[in-house]
Amino acid sequence: MSSQLRIGPGVPVEKEATTGISIDRLRTIIQDSHLNFLIGAGTSAPFFEPLGDVEKALTALRTADEETRLARASVQGYFFHKVLVPNAKLLNARTDAGAQSLIKTYARFMAVLNRVLLRRRSTLLGKQVNLFTTNVDMASEVALELLEIDTNDGFSGKIRPRLDLGEYSTLRYRQGGRFEYRSEIPTVNLFKIHGSAAWRGEGDDIYFDHQLKLVQGVQAAYEAARPSLIRITRPAQVDAVRLRRRAAGKVRSDEVKDFVKAYSRLQIVNPEKTKFASTVLNKTYYELLRRFANELEKENSALFVHGFSFRDEHLLDLVTRAAATNPTLQVIVFCYDRDSYKEIKQLFPMERVKNGNILFVRPAEPEKGEDERKLSLGTVVEDFLEQVLIEKTPSPDHIIELKLDSAAGDLASV
Repeated sequence: MSSQLRIGPGVPVEKEATTGISIDRLRTIIQDSHLNFLIGAGTSAPFFEPLGDVEKALTALRTADEETRLARASVQGYFFHKVLVPNAKLLNARTDAGAQSLIKTYARFMAVLNRVLLRRRSTLLGKQVNLFTTNVDMASEVALELLEIDTNDGFSGKIRPRLDLGEYSTLRYRQGGRFEYRSEIPTVNLFKIHGSAAWRGEGDDIYFDHQLKLVQGVQAAYEAARPSLIRITRPAQVDAVRLRRRAAGKVRSDEVKDFVKAYSRLQIVNPEKTKFASTVLNKTYYELLRRFANELEKENSALFVHGFSFRDEHLLDLVTRAAATNPTLQVIVFCYDRDSYKEIKQLFPMERVKNGNILFVRPAEPEKGEDERKLSLGTVVEDFLEQVLIEKTPSPDHIIELKLDSAAGDLASV
């Protein structure tokens, strides 16, 4: 069976030979579907560097001997330094060119989603978009805050926002003062499947730590332990066998033990087979997965995927099963380059996706002497999402610039 995109039940549409989808077809899907996005680590590149196979290393380094524990703590330190610590730059993006570039890209993406919701023709669909992400960084939150887009991140309360997943069932309306008409407010529902740098656990609850005080505390412990950890400077060094060898004859210092204890308080899903730092995070993770699955089961839903390799077996299985059981679901996977297209596509064998409703959008073959136009988030926004808007509006870049200059530096001190 050839791969096809189904705009509606029983209406197959052949995919394009180059990138995989036309703007007209993309516009139809966006206008007539329940909108869901799944973004992964590739979406936040290159600000967050490739890490190597951290999951494989941490999973292998689970034995109780001292040398293995030191090697494991070193990988955790490497992951923390590369993924959690840079979030402080996102809160103060005007001081860092890389952070500023990432926030601009995310803000442009969020602005397009907001305009799409505002201009929806269908009155049968709510003005909501679900943004699921496995990223623990705060790029989405900062971009949404800068553009003042209504966001539902599952937290309730102002002084000490507490995670309450029931908040995702809330609809927001604006009512006219004189005639009492109501209109739904376009809202981005943000689901942080793997937790967040800004989550802080207290007892059975998770609170929003907007100043990243927990990360700051862990960073202090990390800096104290750093001289005793095995030095990891590049992805190729994230290898369990080599790290055990480098740890031979060494024991963990008290500073390393303190860092491991502090690291365990982070409310993030660890990149390993045994993922959870706490019971409450475990429950939250599976509840968010259930909500993700429920959204994919809705009739005429669409899932757009970017920056996600589908190495997470839970999410791969959920997407595959949903595509097989819900023929009205459209899954559109934006592949960064032609190599990633080949790697991802083989995870979806034809016998498991019989409805032909998973479409892979990839860069076109470059002309001789030209470079491949890789599908970064900025490229996807420019080449695809901005093109679906019926009425073109000026790019919000100038607005984002002003917001970054006037507000981004203040986010870290709120």
